[in-house]
Amino acid sequence: MKSIPAVLLVDTGVDDAFAIALAARSPQIDLLGLVASFGNSKLENTLQNTLWLTQLLGVQTPVCKGSAHAFCEPDWVPEEGVVNCHGDRGLGPVVAPNTLAAAPASEDAVAFLAGILERSEEPVALIPVGPLTDVARFVVARPDLIPKIRVISLMGGAGRGGNVTPFVEANISSDPEAAATVFGCGAPIVMCGLDCTRDCVVTAAMVEQLRAESEGELAQVLCDSGAFYLSIDELLHDPLAVACLIDEGVLRTEEHYVDICLTPGEHRGQTVVDWEDRLGRPANVQVGVAADPQRFWQLVSAAVKGTL
Repeated sequence: MKSIPAVLLVDTGVDDAFAIALAARSPQIDLLGLVASFGNSKLENTLQNTLWLTQLLGVQTPVCKGSAHAFCEPDWVPEEGVVNCHGDRGLGPVVAPNTLAAAPASEDAVAFLAGILERSEEPVALIPVGPLTDVARFVVARPDLIPKIRVISLMGGAGRGGNVTPFVEANISSDPEAAATVFGCGAPIVMCGLDCTRDCVVTAAMVEQLRAESEGELAQVLCDSGAFYLSIDELLHDPLAVACLIDEGVLRTEEHYVDICLTPGEHRGQTVVDWEDRLGRPANVQVGVAADPQRFWQLVSAAVKGTL
């Protein structure tokens, strides 16, 4: 199988860290770049985490500094010390070094993405696993390059039940206007939302077994941060958006029309799925409805161990 050229857009983040390892180490993915934005923590933290992980992986993949706030306004920018499943700095108890040899290859996400797509001889997969801010900025600034997007395989959304409110998932909640822009851009979209990531259960016992079977600093970092994160939420969301490109059998999808709610209140950011095609509108999203947890964990654990 020919590798898929791809760019991974992250807000690194514990589950983002696993997604980065999977994308960087899979022979089915040709990882052309990484874009780090705000989301699970402040941009300065997510960017530092991303640069550090590329060093631990020993890859030369260029990292771009992405957006520090939402598409239309600084709607929600996390503060230092916010208690969540990613901890204060994004990787739970693990803290990236304050000084790194690496530096961002670019601080202009639109130009960075445009350059990658223009240089690629074939369409490129965009894999956003955080807020959709930088993808939205790109498709607005460079609509001429939308045909060169192979697919937008995103982690975000929820057709049936959110995790920020009863209706809204966290990544979409962070920037609903960006999500609405991306979902309406016309590029092929696969939505790995909570409807399917809730199948990706990873327990503390699974992490400890992975730790026992792994060697090296990267594995230690992932297992330490993973143990913290999974003690709060036993679901490893972000790597599914990568895994479904590597192995089509990991994810089952249904084609539906999806809209983003932008009205104020508890529904703001909801990915409204027309499950029964009542609106009669053309489908714009392949909605993930179920995942194969065994195939998923086999890929993720192999990436951590370096045996993919």
